[in-house]
Amino acid sequence: MIHSKRASALRKLPLAMAIGLATLASQQAFAHGYIESPKSRAFMCNENGGEINKGCGAAQYEPQSMEYSANGAQYHHTGTYCAEDFSKCGPADGKIPSGGLQSFDLLNEQKADRWAKTTIKPGMNEFRWKYTAVHPAAYRQFYITKKNWNPNEPLTRDSFELTPLLHEEGHNKIPSLSEPTKHQVNIPADRSGYHVILATWRVGNTSATFYQAVDVNIDNDGAPVSQWSQIGSVQPEQLQIGDKVMTRVFTAAGEQTSRQTVLEINTVEQAQAKTWPFLLAEKANKANAGYQMGKIGAGDKVVPSYDANGIYITAKSDVTKVMIDKDQPALPGTLNLTGLAADYTLNNGAADLHFNAIAQGGKYTIDASVFNAKGENIAYQQAAVGENTAHFTMALKDVTAGDYDLVVVAKADKGELLQQTHSFKLKDPAVGGGYDFVFPDGENDYKAGTKVLASDGKIYQCKPHPFSGWCKNSSGNAYAPGKGWAWGQAWDLVK
Repeated sequence: MIHSKRASALRKLPLAMAIGLATLASQQAFAHGYIESPKSRAFMCNENGGEINKGCGAAQYEPQSMEYSANGAQYHHTGTYCAEDFSKCGPADGKIPSGGLQSFDLLNEQKADRWAKTTIKPGMNEFRWKYTAVHPAAYRQFYITKKNWNPNEPLTRDSFELTPLLHEEGHNKIPSLSEPTKHQVNIPADRSGYHVILATWRVGNTSATFYQAVDVNIDNDGAPVSQWSQIGSVQPEQLQIGDKVMTRVFTAAGEQTSRQTVLEINTVEQAQAKTWPFLLAEKANKANAGYQMGKIGAGDKVVPSYDANGIYITAKSDVTKVMIDKDQPALPGTLNLTGLAADYTLNNGAADLHFNAIAQGGKYTIDASVFNAKGENIAYQQAAVGENTAHFTMALKDVTAGDYDLVVVAKADKGELLQQTHSFKLKDPAVGGGYDFVFPDGENDYKAGTKVLASDGKIYQCKPHPFSGWCKNSSGNAYAPGKGWAWGQAWDLVK
């Protein structure tokens, strides 16, 4: 049931948008990831304020949230949620670009001229997943529409080749927020004109798979046909002195230990995220073990790269799989907190803490407690077991100005304990501090230009028309300044 204030705010929007935003709010949607190159359908709905792909609805603001999951999606291929890959499970036919979410249904429209397209060539093309909230990756897959697909019919499984162009194991590694992951996808030489590439990212620690439709125009005018097929990749990540990285090579007969390549990390330079992949590729290629590592360059040659490296085989190779293993000495676990401030301004005797707790080095259970100056525990919250990247929202109620401590503890199943303490102050709101209201006081009077002091102690200004209507009655919903997941659509941060 939608809170009455939220329902009031949504009634001010067009019906389709209101339904979509209500659904997103009820799911507590958070940003996750999209294909930034070649630009996906959803990303081009967002870019340049929605001027490239128009009429996308909620996707204009959430290009990264096409998340198919057991608790979110409304449309399932098998009638109910199932966890296997796109060829067997996932969104229902006709609902594929939206990830099966009703709130993004406008992405499912399919006409030959509906969506902007990126021109690419057959052969190896780099696709980049950009992340705005990170999760471990189980695997990533890329699919392409068939030669005879009809671009004027809704996308179904019959529209696609159900053998992926690329299946890349993620080994439950957590990607970086600052660096996209890069994937070399071999576009078939027998494709030309308009096609859709479907990118999927299966999360390792939840039931979710993220979906991104990429509309491309394949320019097949004299494009050379590559001899290489990609069977894996090496993604850059920071290592430490004393680590070892090794390849594991498999054929139909099993693992071939004699073809293993081992790289020892002996210097700080070798440990750099974009150095050791080049050194490993260079060493593996010299071993001539039936595969090559790098990027495909001039003359269809595979060249080691100071970045992500693909793993390639030719039709003559007996290699079926190459895995990358790391031998890393056990390091002490770490616990880091992000998103916290030194001061919070009280709002009617209350304040909210929003922060992330990130534990590394094992499987942890993380809990958080807030203590007042008397040593009394006034708030407590625990994340799910094994959720090493946990987001906390802690409401502090009936509190007064003064000194407080946030204590976060991570306990590992092997007995290790990590702790971080963050001291902060709660302050009474200043008088005449450059704002019109202490949010949510006076909500009915909010208009374009109204400035409010939010619960995080910062001042926000209501955006001009047509967004100003979302400022009213925004307490407790997606548009609450600095708090709601979509606050930036209604407010500008002043200071």
